[in-house]
Amino acid sequence: MYKALLIGCGNIGALYDLESEDVHTHVKAYSMHPHFELTIFDVNKDLQEKIATKYVTKTLNELTEDSLKYFDCISICTPTSTHFEYLSKVLKCNTKVVLCEKPVSNIIDEITQLKTLYNQSHSKLLVNYMRRFQPDYIELKKQILGILNEEQLTNISIRYQRGFINNCSHAFDLLQFLINKDIDFTNVSITNKVHDHFEIDPTLSMSCDWHGTNLSITGLSNVRFSLFEIDIYFEHTRISIQNAGKSILFSRANLSEQFLQPLMLDNEISKENCLKNYMIPVIENAYQLLCGSVSNDNFLSSCNLNQMMLNLIKN
Repeated sequence: MYKALLIGCGNIGALYDLESEDVHTHVKAYSMHPHFELTIFDVNKDLQEKIATKYVTKTLNELTEDSLKYFDCISICTPTSTHFEYLSKVLKCNTKVVLCEKPVSNIIDEITQLKTLYNQSHSKLLVNYMRRFQPDYIELKKQILGILNEEQLTNISIRYQRGFINNCSHAFDLLQFLINKDIDFTNVSITNKVHDHFEIDPTLSMSCDWHGTNLSITGLSNVRFSLFEIDIYFEHTRISIQNAGKSILFSRANLSEQFLQPLMLDNEISKENCLKNYMIPVIENAYQLLCGSVSNDNFLSSCNLNQMMLNLIKN
């Protein structure tokens, strides 16, 4: 049995699924996993007690170096402004596996320092871009690599709202995972930048070149609905990620010497409900890291993406 600690009982820590059967929080996913014994900590002791009572977990009243060393796996589900403090502590303690909510930080210098601490530590660190851990997206990665053996990647379109770093980073991380290439922006043209939700994180629209592929990003500013969509275009195939990633739709055109063949939806390989109980695979991946069944984490790639996006916001 591995000892896990949850730091932060807010939305993704414990509240998103408090009144539902879904598994969209760290605390519920840990409590369902047969190989974790969970302890929770929150600066709000009333909230800490409420969550501990619901899930029958132990509580921790103070975070000290000695108390942190007790745990094999630690989830950091606190506001982004606190990530640097908590990550510094757990990396210095060489916690075996750390799971941190995104983004790593909103300060470039903090990310640089954390990368140094990570390289000096024995910790494995997962940043919770949760789509990359889902079975349907792991399968989609294999399908895309198969398509790339036959067709050229031509265009990518991203549509999102509510913060370039907070939400568009999910799209960039997913593309890095699916296409197996780090984001590398060239010929960047920023067309809109509006601070509609966050003072330090605008909703930004831009176009650029990414490894020879045209990439367009539309940040829907000042809207009152939620939207997250990605379209990936090949010569004869379109993959459309819709409904915040719950749907993956494949459309194909017949191979022909003639241009402008119609796209036809392929219902056999299109998928729905791809994010059902999405925190279960995330916690399972942390467990697999602890067991040594998998060896790679995504901390450095997340840090590099985080820094690149912060630099774009500055321009």
